[in-house]
Amino acid sequence: MESIRPLAPSFIGSGTVSNPRDMVRALETLESLEFSYVVDGMEVVAGQVTLVKIMADLESATMAVNGCLFLNVASFRYLEFETDADDRCTVRLFGDGSVLTLTTTGETTAEISVGQMRLIEESEFDISLFVGDDEDE
Repeated sequence: MESIRPLAPSFIGSGTVSNPRDMVRALETLESLEFSYVVDGMEVVAGQVTLVKIMADLESATMAVNGCLFLNVASFRYLEFETDADDRCTVRLFGDGSVLTLTTTGETTAEISVGQMRLIEESEFDISLFVGDDEDE
């Protein structure tokens, strides 16, 4: 009997993802945000930011500076997202002992068109850093 191809997971309204590409795709839907950053259970900082850049590399930091968030998914192990009854989305990014919580404000500073990319150039998004090959096993 032929085996049927495995299906990729589906997450509608809420879910948890750890694949960097899935994390980036979830984050690309965000713009104006309330945030809080908690380390070892203690809130370090909270405020409002605009998500201006999403990246996935091992050499760049995640930074919130001057009202702008430069988010590197390589700074986190996994991402959880959920949508409440008012259609506000909350995303939590979990690192080692830290949680960055992002909640949409509903305010936008610019229209985001379908297909608009805010990710760094594809050549800098080296997914091989996150996925081992068969020789690694």
